[in-house]
Amino acid sequence: MSSIISEQIYRDVAANIISGQIKPGSKLEEQSIADQFKVSRTPVREAFRQLSAAGLIESKPRRGVRVIDFNVDQLADMYEAVADLEAICAGLCAERMTTLERKKLEAIHESARPLAKAKKIPDYAELNEQFHGAIRRGAHNNTLEESVKKIRKRLAPFRHPWLIKKRDRLAISYAEHEELVAAILAGDRERAHEAALQHVTNTSLLTMEILAASGND
Repeated sequence: MSSIISEQIYRDVAANIISGQIKPGSKLEEQSIADQFKVSRTPVREAFRQLSAAGLIESKPRRGVRVIDFNVDQLADMYEAVADLEAICAGLCAERMTTLERKKLEAIHESARPLAKAKKIPDYAELNEQFHGAIRRGAHNNTLEESVKKIRKRLAPFRHPWLIKKRDRLAISYAEHEELVAAILAGDRERAHEAALQHVTNTSLLTMEILAASGND
């Protein structure tokens, strides 16, 4: 339960930093955030560790915990890396996915169709994570899977519902998934690789455009 709470605190505080609601230089107090979320300080400390790893806060002796300007160049590096890695996973999926795994991927994709049409962002975001997780596992390469999971965890704040809403690309995202699923089911490694690369790249470019327009550069 504590890990779930710390993850929620991490996501919410990160979203407020990225959106500009919490400004660079602002001091974060453990007790204040614990009171806000009605929890002990333990999950707050864990959330702070995650925020520090994501490059959103820093802790210094006698200065406490403060928000720092996140590095857009570092964000671009992470997106570039995850795009290439997910593209490799998708290509391998086209050749290695079992029949059952293909059916599960198709089912996740079809479940997302009405959500994209109705613009139900939180529900679509949850299925989107399942979709990408199925592709990571379908590659049947543990090193690749763990590498992608690690980077996507650091990118998690940039998949927060408020930012997805600003991108307003659910229909486009679903269409890109459609192409990716079709390529995997057809067993076309090259096409699946290109579809995944294009999909993640499109998302990353739009995200960084929004952040730059918000003055976070």
